[in-house]
Amino acid sequence: MKEFIRDATIDDFKRGYIWDSKKAEFLCLICGKYTGKNSSDISTHTAEHGSPMDRILMLDKKYTGLTEIQKELLEMVSNKYSNKEIGIKLGCAESTVRNMRFALRERARQARAFLAAIELADDGNSKMANPKLRNFPAKEEKRKALLPRFANLFEPNKEYTEAEVKRIIKLIYEDDAIIRRYLVDYGYLGRNDDGSKYYKKCEEVIMDKMSKKEIINNYKQQEIEMGIIQIYNTVNGYSFVDICTNLYKPFESIKFQLNLGRTKSKKLKEDWAAYGESAFEFKVVEKLESNEGATDKEKVEDLKELLSLWIENQGDNLKLYK
Repeated sequence: MKEFIRDATIDDFKRGYIWDSKKAEFLCLICGKYTGKNSSDISTHTAEHGSPMDRILMLDKKYTGLTEIQKELLEMVSNKYSNKEIGIKLGCAESTVRNMRFALRERARQARAFLAAIELADDGNSKMANPKLRNFPAKEEKRKALLPRFANLFEPNKEYTEAEVKRIIKLIYEDDAIIRRYLVDYGYLGRNDDGSKYYKKCEEVIMDKMSKKEIINNYKQQEIEMGIIQIYNTVNGYSFVDICTNLYKPFESIKFQLNLGRTKSKKLKEDWAAYGESAFEFKVVEKLESNEGATDKEKVEDLKELLSLWIENQGDNLKLYK
């Protein structure tokens, strides 16, 4: 269980459990017991170990770094004891309690800075890894070669404001406007219609020298496939199914929205957060037959009918997210 505790996030420690993707079960971080795939079972189990604070204080010192006195202090602070009451319990002066609490808060502040430094070292995002550019090359090919370096500064499935994008780009190059334009034009970054939000695309789609007009013409000549998509939870067997009017990479946008917590289904949102993307399968279960004479509205109606038929054919075995 040591490796799970060492890799646990702050939220994992607060919950008291972690998802073991290899065994496909929840694991209690306190006692090491597996409780199966049901999140309610692990929640019930960890509650038996006490409050979130109780559970963390049960962990060995090698994981928390807390002495027994510090554990007692934190437990009393979480239970709203006054400094005077804590002093009586610990047999020390009230001023000593204040100093102890200050020392712990200072340690927490230092820990945040330490974690930031470790993340920068691990990710290779230090200034040594990304020295600033003095000039952006004049030749197009050399400019394109530099774009991945800028793109690597951004995390996938995370939204950025324009101000954040500017700040990140300026870590390497002062003229953020030209870099932003290139990152968007060459498909490294996407943005919404008003340009207020940016995001790194899951797959980098690099545009060649083809003009926008040629791209649009080629796109119009392609026949767009439509169909029914399914997102299947391998843990509990629930499915999300819907119509899709464009089957070219249909799940990238859905995954992005799920990672942001944006979905109409509360249960799907909870399961995605609990189990992670690896617990789900993404399928195109039906394709709409080509009908060149049909209007877009008619095709959508056909899709809805196809969806109803597919759901009906699955019978009682299909469990749908509501």
